[in-house]
Amino acid sequence: MRRLRRPIVWMATLVLVFAAGCEQAAETPAAAPPPQSGSSTLSGAGATFPAPIYEQWFKQFPKTTDGAGIDVHYDAVGSGKGIAAFTERRVDFGATDVPLNREELAKAEAAGGEVLHIPTVLGAITVTYNLPGSPRLRMDGELIADLFLGEITTWQHPRIKELNPDVRLPDLSVSVVHRSDSSGTTANFTAFLANRAPAFDRRVGHGKVVEWVTGTGAEGNDGVAAAVKQTPGSVGYVELTHALEADLPVADVENVAGQFVSPNPRTVATAAEDMAVASVGDFSLSLLYTTDRRAYPISSYTYLIVFARQDDPERGRVLSALLRYMAGPGQSAAGRLNYTPVPPLLRDPVAAKIRLLHDPEGNLLGI
Repeated sequence: MRRLRRPIVWMATLVLVFAAGCEQAAETPAAAPPPQSGSSTLSGAGATFPAPIYEQWFKQFPKTTDGAGIDVHYDAVGSGKGIAAFTERRVDFGATDVPLNREELAKAEAAGGEVLHIPTVLGAITVTYNLPGSPRLRMDGELIADLFLGEITTWQHPRIKELNPDVRLPDLSVSVVHRSDSSGTTANFTAFLANRAPAFDRRVGHGKVVEWVTGTGAEGNDGVAAAVKQTPGSVGYVELTHALEADLPVADVENVAGQFVSPNPRTVATAAEDMAVASVGDFSLSLLYTTDRRAYPISSYTYLIVFARQDDPERGRVLSALLRYMAGPGQSAAGRLNYTPVPPLLRDPVAAKIRLLHDPEGNLLGI
């Protein structure tokens, strides 16, 4: 059985405080319309990881009783830019695949008070590639790390053959595609690799922004998927839905129990359910700690971040209604889009977190 090499530093920090995470946000904020008092539009910005399901939710919410007449505008610009836009009070909510770190949290709290992290769905971060015939490959953490370190430069490398003896591997060079923007997907992916491969930890590290030693950058999950799709021999990392929408194959990845597991909503749910009891008091607890032999090892929550105090009560009530829709009826759409719903054990704690939204006088807005 392979075990996690050591606790990940930023992951351990997450367990200590509700909002801890990784590197600081990108300098350039998202360009979303600023919230306007009395407006019928809610605005948000951030992670591309959940963009497909957010797009569906934000189309469906106006059709509900609580959302009638409300337009939800969302810019999928990456977690870092979303955090920056939220902190600068230019959007009603931010979206990130990793909780705010201490520095980000301090800046946000100085701008608007207590910050709430609301888990919305979970997803798989996949290793995807462009090879003839789209074979289903098996990879372990060390192999993935060496691909993204540029140590493995051909698809006929002996280590790839060793893990995939029945696959006819092409005589193609490996071309790495990685994120160029500040990304929660990158933070979770690099945390996994830094934990599995000491060389990756030393040379690249982990965070929303890292110094890659090889490869070409692209913005967003959709940008990485498009670049892989256009480049024979390429390899990249994207959330599962983005790989499937681009008709790209994804690798089975070895977990800490030594099992090669396919990324899908069920194997992500296994990771979430394995960690659910520990997560009740701390939604930010990393799923990389799962030891279930059926769990996909690079699974992640994604979050909306909102201020508990809503200076405009009317907008705050609408935002509360949107969060309740996403955490309630909206969860049924997760599987259809290859995401995983929040585990049942966490539904009540999430609902309780949403009920903390209040106006400047302390009146609760979700009751």
